[in-house]
Amino acid sequence: MDKNLKISFFLCLIILFSKLIAIYFTNFGLYGDEAQYWLWSLSPSLGYFSKPPFLSWFLSLYVFIFGSSFFALKLIPVFSYCVTSYVIFLIGKKLYDIKTGIACALSFFVLPAVSVSSFIISTDIMLIMFWSLGLLQLIKTKEHPSYLNFTVLGVILGLCFLSKYAAIYFVISMFCLMIFEKKYRDVFFKSKTKLFYFFLVVFLICSPNIFWNHYNGWITIGHTAENASLNNINIDIYRAIEFLLTQIVMLGPLIFFSFLLYIKKFKDDNLIFLLSFSMPAIVIVTIESLLVRAHANWAAVSLVSLSIFVVAVVYKNNKTLLYFNNLISGFFVLIFFILIGFSSNIKIFDRINYTDKIKSVLEEVNEKGIKNLVIEDRLLFANLKYIYKNENMNIYTPYKPLTKIKHHFQISDALPKNFSSNFILIGNKGSINYLNNKKSFVLKNESNFKFTSQQVKFYEVLFD
Repeated sequence: MDKNLKISFFLCLIILFSKLIAIYFTNFGLYGDEAQYWLWSLSPSLGYFSKPPFLSWFLSLYVFIFGSSFFALKLIPVFSYCVTSYVIFLIGKKLYDIKTGIACALSFFVLPAVSVSSFIISTDIMLIMFWSLGLLQLIKTKEHPSYLNFTVLGVILGLCFLSKYAAIYFVISMFCLMIFEKKYRDVFFKSKTKLFYFFLVVFLICSPNIFWNHYNGWITIGHTAENASLNNINIDIYRAIEFLLTQIVMLGPLIFFSFLLYIKKFKDDNLIFLLSFSMPAIVIVTIESLLVRAHANWAAVSLVSLSIFVVAVVYKNNKTLLYFNNLISGFFVLIFFILIGFSSNIKIFDRINYTDKIKSVLEEVNEKGIKNLVIEDRLLFANLKYIYKNENMNIYTPYKPLTKIKHHFQISDALPKNFSSNFILIGNKGSINYLNNKKSFVLKNESNFKFTSQQVKFYEVLFD
């Protein structure tokens, strides 16, 4: 290993320990979506309103072994990216050589996008991990197209789908690869039996979630389509440019522009493979951002193969430049986690820096010690469920029967229409108009919190 790679390796170790120290000392709480996934893990299901079930299954087993403390839960994204980085090393080693593999893994570990994501429990971390495993297994299947390798590839792709439906990009990327790369086309189409067997394995792995969706009226598919908002087309070129610029920032501007500088000098037999598993997602989401909208992480899977390709190009042409890129990215990571460790109140942390404040307000308004909470907002509901996990508190969310379901807790924790015990309502009075029993409202507090532009209202709801 050359000197620059050794320094980058020790930098990654320092970053890893800084992440662990920051997580241990921070006063931040879970983000609402994180608390939601934790809640789902308490009662594992074959599917959920907005997401497939693998993360909740994994969390259920993990929590059983390691518990539900903030520190224990936050270790999940940190170490999942360690696994992904190791898999990227194996991919880089297979496609190029061992030194390039090490450079790819270390550079991926310090990517700005990975730095931020490694603090967040999300479906992306599982999808990216299985995506990278899928790339590695696809290479192995090309080398040895045995039934065993097709089985493993099918299982991995199935787990991708059970992690996040964005796994459809893997299928699209495979078809692109087969169009442009004869070797892979021969592997999959010379034996129709193996191709059918591969898709059968994928179907069997996904079948629990497929059956759940069928039983629940394809509710998740409907939510996903609604989330795409393709019925609200409003073409805006600036949104598309913003999305592409965000992808450059996620990859790291220095390494990206270095890549553009050296790409013409680089002849690579792996170009088609790596671009097939990066460009389709980027192109599709860019079009979506042009037409409607798109979040930066919607094409996150493209970073795996794209980062391998970019790092390979820069490493071959200018190792020192790659080294400085990693130093700059590493410095960014350290600053980011120092801010987390000191529980900084800067704006980017607004959504994880309010839970203690809202709990203190709730305790002030609930001087009677009422043990029932009704919370309208999905993320706040999940947060308070986590905060009160060790206390005897009943927490519900409003849902008028036979109306459109907006989130999973309206399925699992809906406030019954015949409910008649006093409760504290956090939200709008109109959200519980469907209750049968006569009630009165006492507005106890109106507060502003950084996570929302609207005032949060606390009512005491009393039944006659």
